[in-house]
Amino acid sequence: MEGEHGEVRGVALGAVLARRDLELRVLVPGDPEVSWAVSSELADPTPYLRGGELLLTAGSSLPADAAGTGARVRALAGAGVAALGFGLTPVHDAVPAALAEQCRLLGLPLFEVPRTTPFAAVVRAVAEALEEGRSRDLRRLGEAHRDMARAVSGPDPAGRVLRELAAALDAWALLARPDGTVAHAAGGAPAGPGPEAAELLGRLTAPAGPRSAKTRLADDELFWHTVGAPPRGPGVLLVGRPAPLGATDRAVLRTATALLDLVARPVPAPPPVPGALVAALLLEGDPAGAAARLLAGPAGDPAATRFRVLRAVPADRGDGGAPPPLPTAVAGLLPDGTLRAVLADRGADAHRADLDGLARHGWTGAVGDPVAPPGLPAADRRAAALLARARSAGAPLLWEEDGDPFAELLDAGAADALARRVLGPLAGDGADARELRATLRAWLARHGGWDRAAADLGVHRNSVRYRIGRIERALGADLGDPEQRMRLWFALTRLPGD
Repeated sequence: MEGEHGEVRGVALGAVLARRDLELRVLVPGDPEVSWAVSSELADPTPYLRGGELLLTAGSSLPADAAGTGARVRALAGAGVAALGFGLTPVHDAVPAALAEQCRLLGLPLFEVPRTTPFAAVVRAVAEALEEGRSRDLRRLGEAHRDMARAVSGPDPAGRVLRELAAALDAWALLARPDGTVAHAAGGAPAGPGPEAAELLGRLTAPAGPRSAKTRLADDELFWHTVGAPPRGPGVLLVGRPAPLGATDRAVLRTATALLDLVARPVPAPPPVPGALVAALLLEGDPAGAAARLLAGPAGDPAATRFRVLRAVPADRGDGGAPPPLPTAVAGLLPDGTLRAVLADRGADAHRADLDGLARHGWTGAVGDPVAPPGLPAADRRAAALLARARSAGAPLLWEEDGDPFAELLDAGAADALARRVLGPLAGDGADARELRATLRAWLARHGGWDRAAADLGVHRNSVRYRIGRIERALGADLGDPEQRMRLWFALTRLPGD
């Protein structure tokens, strides 16, 4: 489950209380969302809480008088504690009446933990419920992606994507033209955005206007996003429902927006591929030259002989919309949502403008060094490493002319072998190894920051801690050692396909 603004992911307390094996007894009812479970016997644990926790305590530091107990409960409630679990023995044989009364007055849920139930079992129950919720989110996201991808391949793709979006979000959705008329609608959408929305619609479809907005209409919260290249695109996608969008909902919305954006763009006729060039690519002794001639036109400059790799992600892994049009047809989204493109080398100033355009649309990007076609796989790895630095800095990056001073030390084969030796079991091609590599890359890029790495990965900070612990055990390495971090970063940036 997701918090009010999709920032705090939690599980309903009732799901934990319903576990018969825990034998928990409710003293003050309530069913708030719990973000995590912690135990503490500190007199004042509030500096170490983030809000939303289920706090477990045996009451060893609980004040003996009612006034002190009241102050303690008020402090916990003020810190955002979602619920309180009180363990019996060895300190108290029963929950103090003053504690129960103060929790009742403040509406703070309270339950009794019997002597036979260790706090660790309650913490594990919360963790299991959170993991089940994440698994449901992933299944829901995968099903929505699959259904919308199928919708694009059939007739009336925009209308079908809109219907799948409305069903996935339990919302209404409509696609409005710049003049306010409705091109497509689904889920019981209103007749149109209404005359009061004309000004916002005009700003969203203006060439230099914003791409997204959030407003209210009666009981519904409205999410607006431009689709197509304004002002010639079909207009704006509107999604409305009473509840705010959570993290999974926003991911579904981003996918729908990207698909509608692709559907809205005119599809140019593919450039003819002269038979002579195909023959040269297959038969002559200059496949690199033939590849450059074949790639140059789609990549943005028919005369180009050198190319750059661009990689970009939504700036906050949150509400970044569809990326703006790029001067290349050689582009696509990777499974993790990263935009990857091959651009004809047009000079540093032109590529800085590309990055600025991405930034204006909510994307952080990086453009790598210019290379001939055979060097593109290695250039892609360097662009991926540069993007990690860009995300850490919170600003787009362009490969500088002096580049990576270590890049010339090893050829691609030697770099690959070295990377695999350093990464050991993490160098595999399985899903688990790829997940651990992605976690390690995000964690190193954020200089060991748990929260920022978790935000980049879209997981809980404790999941990052767990995975980093697995990595340390698998490699037999201490990631607190800067030399170990340096070696692993070097290996990650040189492993093909990462």
